[in-house]
Amino acid sequence: MVIVLSGIHDSLRNQTQSRLERELIGYGSRSTAELSPEWVLLTTATEDFKTHDVRILNLAGTFLAIVKKNVPVLQKLDRWLETASPYLKDIPVLIIDDEADQASINTKSNRPLDPAVGDEEDNDQDLAPSITNALIRSVLSRTTKAAYVAYTATPFANILINPDAFDRHVGEDLFPKDFVIQLPRPKGYTGTEELFGTSAQNRDVLRPVSIDEVKALRGSRRRRKAEIFLELAEDTLPDSLVDALITFLLAGAVRILRGFAGKPHTMLVHVSQKTDDQRRIADAIRNQVDLWREADRQGQRLEVLLCPVWDNMKTGIDVPANDETILDTAVTVLRELVVLELNSVTGENLEYEEKPGRHIVAVGGNRLSRGLTLEGLTVSYFLRTASMCDTLLQMARWYGFRRGYEDLIRIWTTDGIAQWFSELALVEQSLRDSIIALDRAGRRPDQMAIRLRAHSSLLLTARNKSQIAQTTQESWSCEHPQTVLLPLLDPCKLQANLLLTDRFIAEISPSQKCYGGMLAQDVASEAIVAFLRRYLVHEDIIAFRNEALADWIMGRTAVDELTDWSVFVASPGKGRSITLGGKAIGLVRRKRVSSESIGILTDPAHEGVDLPNGPDAYRRETGDYDAAAMRAARPSTQGLLIIYPLDPEYMNIPHTQAVIALALSLPQTSDGGAMWIVNSKVSND
Repeated sequence: MVIVLSGIHDSLRNQTQSRLERELIGYGSRSTAELSPEWVLLTTATEDFKTHDVRILNLAGTFLAIVKKNVPVLQKLDRWLETASPYLKDIPVLIIDDEADQASINTKSNRPLDPAVGDEEDNDQDLAPSITNALIRSVLSRTTKAAYVAYTATPFANILINPDAFDRHVGEDLFPKDFVIQLPRPKGYTGTEELFGTSAQNRDVLRPVSIDEVKALRGSRRRRKAEIFLELAEDTLPDSLVDALITFLLAGAVRILRGFAGKPHTMLVHVSQKTDDQRRIADAIRNQVDLWREADRQGQRLEVLLCPVWDNMKTGIDVPANDETILDTAVTVLRELVVLELNSVTGENLEYEEKPGRHIVAVGGNRLSRGLTLEGLTVSYFLRTASMCDTLLQMARWYGFRRGYEDLIRIWTTDGIAQWFSELALVEQSLRDSIIALDRAGRRPDQMAIRLRAHSSLLLTARNKSQIAQTTQESWSCEHPQTVLLPLLDPCKLQANLLLTDRFIAEISPSQKCYGGMLAQDVASEAIVAFLRRYLVHEDIIAFRNEALADWIMGRTAVDELTDWSVFVASPGKGRSITLGGKAIGLVRRKRVSSESIGILTDPAHEGVDLPNGPDAYRRETGDYDAAAMRAARPSTQGLLIIYPLDPEYMNIPHTQAVIALALSLPQTSDGGAMWIVNSKVSND
């Protein structure tokens, strides 16, 4: 028996059911408990779990149930499994918990395994686990042959579960005690690196939404009967949302001309979690679309609307036809456009399978924030904020498989949200590095010190999901801190860093040319520390706190670690160059994702420039460089400082010849602890 716990919304459960039927069985369901030689379905694409005659378990084949993480549904499943226990003795049960950090985490307590606590305490909800968590644990206890596998893109909460948590009624908690595996990056996946990293330098993904436009979109808010109403000024949309809609029309045209006709195409509008807000935004979008359609019906040419956006958009994409054909096809997309509100009030659904080929503007909130695949997503208008890393990452629906239209992805968001995402890329990578290190060391998760970065404004996950000890010990063992946040609006800091780097390069005199730069070796740790202390960082930076890093390096040097350093100055052979330290240095191109932040700074190959056989010895099967493996292979005595002189013209930064950005590649050191440490001695109190 395979039980898939698939999110908390019907839309995700139904989508998962349909996909698994298609992939495993090869057809869509026609009735409950439909039979096939290999599978017996206990749920359908339109119907969640309902109680069956337990004698169905006498049938041959594998039983499959796709179940929403909803308390009444889980209670029904739990009672049925209890009734069916005589039939389950020889049936192994696999429970797959999709979106396992949502609803499954125990946010309350556990009834202690203490005979002094009487049965009268059992109904005290303050002592019991949260209901969904308790039901999943109860389902697991219904058979002696049960395995539980959790999947999530953001496992912060799961890893921070107390590994020793136990409830005397529903047993042990859901800490991943046996293994944590990072799935290999699949080919064709579009993630942070592809959108904001070094491989995205020729792409133009982000579009700013000003604070004034945010205020205009959210309008005046007035309270009436404890409700908040959103009023768009005269039902008009801000220019940024209008541009996003036009871009969506043009992206749809390009997709059609590339052979995607008849396949889903989606735009995400995620501004507010309130359904009243979503209704008003959707209505305003419909009004705008109706005005354009009426102009088209009256014979007006829409080139004046489409041309300025297309002229800005077509640079850097593979254009499949001439401009006239693109614009005419965009008008066809406009005529077919559908605006949907995806929330609990309207009950509207994407219906990709039932109505393929639609161009959909999906306006919503929570239903769009986790798990649900927006097929053919090209344009996102995203203003929703969150205080937790995992929540914010989950709401970024633009990650995924975008084969054949990766260059059409555009994201409208605020400067602050863009800055958060640039740092979140490092938060997520730090967790992934820890998981890889665990696997390589052959250690179990409960033996692992989990290293996660802090953030000034964001929590890793909700506080009530984290039930393990936290320490304040800091170590950058096996890490790669980098300056993704730079003082780009402070000319004095930029100039001071340029002069500092000019003197430093002259002092160390890198001469070995390799891998698109120059390398100096056998640099004393004291010189590295002095340079880091004088380097001026952005006041809000978290990923690269120079004073704390310098102190840590000196502490490691005292125990004969990080005593020998290499310095690599990136210097591409193409483009503009300047003179630093008496040497001609090429300027590196990096794009801004907000006013003062860039995407991922480091080129993965650069972390291996000073290792034996160079970075080419650390390639994955895909051909990509494995920077984590380079850090793992680095001797504990050997650190690497990478200097990136960034081209200010490319970032539209005046008043300086170069923006100096820094990165470190650090080995495994003996203090490999971290800011977050699993502590099995901590109670739920």
